[in-house]
Amino acid sequence: MTEKLEKQTKKLNNGLQINVVPMPGFNQVYGVAMANFGSVDTQTNKGTLPAGIAHFIEHKLFAKPNYDVSEKFAQYGANSNAYTSYTKTAYLFQTLDNPYDNLKILLDLIQNPYFTDKNVASERGIIDQEIQMYLDMPEWVLEQRILSKLYPNDPIAEDIAGSSDSLKQINRQNLLSTYQQNYRPDNMNLVLVGDVDFEKVENIVEKSNFHQVDTPLQKINRQFDPIGRGGFEKMDISQARSAYGIRIDTEMSGYNLVKEQFQLNMIMETLIGESSKNYQEMSNLGLIDDSFSYNVVAENNYCFIIISGSNNNPQKFQEYLRNHLTYDSLKEVLTDAKFNRIKRDAIGSYLFAQNAPEAIANQMAELYFYDVDYLELINMIDSIKKEDVLMIAEKFLKDNNSTYYNLLPNRK
Repeated sequence: MTEKLEKQTKKLNNGLQINVVPMPGFNQVYGVAMANFGSVDTQTNKGTLPAGIAHFIEHKLFAKPNYDVSEKFAQYGANSNAYTSYTKTAYLFQTLDNPYDNLKILLDLIQNPYFTDKNVASERGIIDQEIQMYLDMPEWVLEQRILSKLYPNDPIAEDIAGSSDSLKQINRQNLLSTYQQNYRPDNMNLVLVGDVDFEKVENIVEKSNFHQVDTPLQKINRQFDPIGRGGFEKMDISQARSAYGIRIDTEMSGYNLVKEQFQLNMIMETLIGESSKNYQEMSNLGLIDDSFSYNVVAENNYCFIIISGSNNNPQKFQEYLRNHLTYDSLKEVLTDAKFNRIKRDAIGSYLFAQNAPEAIANQMAELYFYDVDYLELINMIDSIKKEDVLMIAEKFLKDNNSTYYNLLPNRK
């Protein structure tokens, strides 16, 4: 794509933000409605909600009297999906036909809950089966365990879907009250990308059943326990899997938090990216294989890095990372040329994503809650200086910010 993307935007009187990115002549239309509410949002002024309630709402909003929303999308030629993350819940469709009809279905999906004792009980069993399936997946188990060390006694250490016990506490009443508190226009935004007309989109949304909520939106400030010591457990696997976690207790939020995530990604790419000396050395030592990866997460109240993979010597894996993920190591290898290449790669990835409406829509919807304009993200990346990256590394790459967890083969 060579043309610069533009967007049309409006915040409605009820507080809902609408963003449309017109792509004339583009066959596919992608729409996403996102709520600033996810699995960690279980602390309220009235008490603690059951783990998994955000995910449960995501599932049950598709159920309506006498029909399922996914089937209705299919009738109008659209694929639909939804997902719950730590801090967000999103509902989306993509279609080649009938974009405005599918927009109406999307609005019906998020605006008209239908929770009954019967359909809640039925869904409880379905989600519990999903949870039991994940318990046999080492990648999933390892992620939950390392999060429980990075954030002890915090909702982020719970499975996004909850647990068998927490599902028993979810009922029609707390689903509805949680929905009403969080699925409100001033806590959501809507993005459409493709060959659509902004005025038509605006008129459809204005006529929908999304009313302003006058009660204040509750957001709880989090206090975290100290990072937990490393641990391990045995599992029926053929090879050990290890996770090394770094918690960044940042004061950044909004725009600055998103910028910090890019800086942290640059640090990781420099120190353990596939082209790094450390990556090659770990590979030669047999400490990593193709499963090795790192993930930088920066969301409301949370900022952390998880590095994981299969290996035959978890202790040496952790020792290597502890010794090489340091400010001094970064300062030694982050030359001007290396930094400029990594920054160019980040800009290139951003520009490449603009060929995909789904990437544009999801990123734009997510970044809205951080006061970041997705279409201006290139300027943020370009503004990052090598000195900024080194300063972040000096502040956060310290022993007391890290922990680990190992899954070991259950040899008989």
